[in-house]
Amino acid sequence: MFEMINRDDANHQTQKDTAPHIGRPEDYVRALAEIEMSSCERDMLRAHTKAPGRKITGLKLAETVGHFGCRIGNKKYGRLAAKIAAAADLPMCKSDVSDYLAAIFTLAEGTQSDGEDWTWVMHDNVARALEDAGII
Repeated sequence: MFEMINRDDANHQTQKDTAPHIGRPEDYVRALAEIEMSSCERDMLRAHTKAPGRKITGLKLAETVGHFGCRIGNKKYGRLAAKIAAAADLPMCKSDVSDYLAAIFTLAEGTQSDGEDWTWVMHDNVARALEDAGII
């Protein structure tokens, strides 16, 4: 389902047990400092971090920012993930899912439910970076 795009930046090293699209905590900290985030985007990151087991659905993400429907939650979170991935110089997954869903994999592992929604479990490095950056 997913194929990783190789990173051109030879100076960036990932841990051996981490996929190339998952950054180090310092990559995320740098990206979070570089990008502009709305209060809604910050709220989604905080909600995801504080969810039990750091596990949240697109529907819950939408509800966090006052919207309804899993598609809007996943789309808004995907746009944020794409900004973070670009600022952190992380490769995107080539996949048969939409670009905004593929972008979220830089922040979390995802599984699709029986319907349209996805469940996302935040990567440890992202949670650590959010704490280091003072967002949570």
